[in-house]
Amino acid sequence: MINLLFFLMAFLQEEIPYKPKEEFEVKLNYEFKQRNEVATASTTTIDYREGQKEVTNSGGPLPYLTLNIKMIKLPNNEVRIKGENITAATILNKKVQEGEIIKMVLGFTDDLKDRVVSPEYNLYLVDGKKKITNRIHILVKEDGVFTVNGEKRGKF
Repeated sequence: MINLLFFLMAFLQEEIPYKPKEEFEVKLNYEFKQRNEVATASTTTIDYREGQKEVTNSGGPLPYLTLNIKMIKLPNNEVRIKGENITAATILNKKVQEGEIIKMVLGFTDDLKDRVVSPEYNLYLVDGKKKITNRIHILVKEDGVFTVNGEKRGKF
């Protein structure tokens, strides 16, 4: 209920500004991982938006994405970071300090592009009075383009 209220408040207020790119950095940790051994050669997975989608496991290691987000500067008394995926599910809620690196696991890049997992995230910076001051928007498009606050940062 609180998450829904937080989500609705975010949309009822004016557009939340992007956090200036000088105040944070996003580094990609791109590695190859094996899907868990329980998966078969072909697995049906529930897609977060479209119902069901067929996911094929090639059997070899696949590209896997983790983001390292460093908070360089926290003005406006920003003390907390709250993260939500596109369905408004909370994925992160913690205190934050300048210089801190926040790890955010996105998963297999093929799953992000195929929309098997959420390809879009909003990280909200919150001040001591629980007011949202800025946000960081992360998106992996269907063609593999990776953007942060609307700025292209790479392609998978």
